[in-house]
Amino acid sequence: MLRLGGASVLAALALGAPAPAETWQPQTESPMWAKTREQLTQSGDLPARPWLFMEGLHTPALRAAEYLADPTRTRMGVAFDGALLIQKKDADNWTVRLVRMRALCNQQRLQRLSAQGAWVDYLGRDGTAAKVQWICALRPPG
Repeated sequence: MLRLGGASVLAALALGAPAPAETWQPQTESPMWAKTREQLTQSGDLPARPWLFMEGLHTPALRAAEYLADPTRTRMGVAFDGALLIQKKDADNWTVRLVRMRALCNQQRLQRLSAQGAWVDYLGRDGTAAKVQWICALRPPG
């Protein structure tokens, strides 16, 4: 599942480990991820926004982190911007993938907006419902 197409890694992070709905929370952003996010924001690779760290992944081949910003209530649930920070093994540079997403609260599904402008489902995995429930409980800023 973890191929370097932005959506696949984002899906793996967003829908990864199983968690009971009443206990799932985003991970705490480590100092390493905070520094990486700040550097990518300063360089202009990541838009300056109040990004919320969701999860990070470290494997021998890849480091990746998922962020969420600008959650907005919609008729269907919550729409938001996702950012994926990716660094391949032995690479110096980071890749930033920005993805428009939505949580369909009543259906407990996540979707991303495709390049063609269509909403595409992520395949269900353990923990999806808990993460959708958490996103749907976010209070809009202001």
